[in-house]
Amino acid sequence: MNDTPKRRFPFLLTASVLGNLVLIGLVAGIFLRSSPRPPPGPGGMPGGPGFELSQHERDVVRRLLRDSVAEGRSQIEAGREAERKFVEILTAEPYDETAARAALAELRAADGTARDTVANRMLDGMDELSAEQRGLVAKLMANNLDKRMQRHDRFEKFRERRDERRREEDGAP
Repeated sequence: MNDTPKRRFPFLLTASVLGNLVLIGLVAGIFLRSSPRPPPGPGGMPGGPGFELSQHERDVVRRLLRDSVAEGRSQIEAGREAERKFVEILTAEPYDETAARAALAELRAADGTARDTVANRMLDGMDELSAEQRGLVAKLMANNLDKRMQRHDRFEKFRERRDERRREEDGAP
C-alpha cells in the first residue's frame, strides 16, 4: 500500500478561486450591464427640455437650430477671428490699450452680427413650429442665457476683486 496522503487541498483551493471568479463576474455583469435609457436632453441629462416631445418634433427643432447656425457660419467665423486678434493684441508686448479697445469693439460687433444672423434665421422658421416646439427653443435659449449670465457674474466678481486690489495697491480707501 501507498502511505502517501492524497492532496485534495490544491484542488479545492483552485475550485474555490474559480468559483469566486465566476461569482465576481456575475456580480460585475449585473452592475455593468447597460440598461435602456431615454435619450439625453440638453446637458446630457435625460428628461431635459423637450423630452415630452416626440423624436420627430425634436428633430424639426434641431434642424431649425442647425440651419440657423449654418446661415450664420461666416459671421461666427469672423467673430472667432476677431477673438483671436483680440487675444493676440492683449498678449503682445508692449501692451497697446488703444489697439485692445479697438479689437474689443470689433469682437463685440462681430459677435452681435453673428447673433443677429442666427436669431433672424431662427425667427424666420418659428412659424413652422408648434407651441411646444417653440417652448423647447425658448427653454434652450433661456438655458444658454443662464449660462452666459453665470459667466458674466463670475467676470464681474473678478473685475471687482481686481479693482479692489488696485485701490489697495494705490493706497486709496
